[in-house]
Amino acid sequence: MALRIITDSASDLPAAKAERKRVEVVPLTVQFGPATYYDGKTLTNDLFYKLLTAGEHHPTTAQPSPEAFLKLFEAARAQGDEVLCILLASKLSGTCQSASIARGMCGGEGIYIVDSATASGGIQILLNYACKLRDSGLGGADIAAALERVLPRIRAYAVVDTLEYLRKGGRLSTAQAVIGTVSRLKPVICVHDGAVTVASKAFGQAAAVKQLLKLIGQHPVDDTFPSYFVYTDSDAMLDSFVELLRGSGLLPTRMHTCGLGATLGAHVGPGAFGLIYMAAE
Repeated sequence: MALRIITDSASDLPAAKAERKRVEVVPLTVQFGPATYYDGKTLTNDLFYKLLTAGEHHPTTAQPSPEAFLKLFEAARAQGDEVLCILLASKLSGTCQSASIARGMCGGEGIYIVDSATASGGIQILLNYACKLRDSGLGGADIAAALERVLPRIRAYAVVDTLEYLRKGGRLSTAQAVIGTVSRLKPVICVHDGAVTVASKAFGQAAAVKQLLKLIGQHPVDDTFPSYFVYTDSDAMLDSFVELLRGSGLLPTRMHTCGLGATLGAHVGPGAFGLIYMAAE
């Protein structure tokens, strides 16, 4: 009996890495007006941000159908394999619900669903841990339990260049967005416990980065897990952000880069960057 690990495209897991780690990825659907795309398949990050900034339509995302999961679950059952799903936060999407429906349709035994309560690099942290435990011989139930114990420690912070996309996504009122634009207010957002919230606000990017570093300092990095520098349309801030982290004594020893796809990108827009990591206990 083998263990199959499944995630969704909100993990922003590159195809080559998914293949190497033997992880199957189910795409979310992204709608720009009348046009429908499959995240990570017919919609690349470059195309997504091009469409996002064109201004004609604000994107909406939709969870995969139960049938998309059912097909994978039935294939696993036919081989006598277990299944572990590590999926986008249920507060951000109905993806976990679709997987749960599919599990019920095929009996449910040996199928484990983990609500990551996060997205993007946060899901990748859990996937890396799950693959490590799978390769050590642990079964689905034990790995799911191990993930549930650590997932509350995942922190995701990002500096957002403009408030406009938070307004379009319903996270800020129009008045708040207008005031922020006039005053050069830059928010620092947090994704924790499955929700996107504004953790702090500052005047100008430099002040916002200081707030970001302060938040990271309050929840120090656990370097036994990988960390991810995340960005939307450009990684231009990577080098300077690394130097700021190093100067503050906060630089993770296992830092990777991760481009934010449609799920978080629709909320934060272009010019955003930050850090997703596992906080120390």
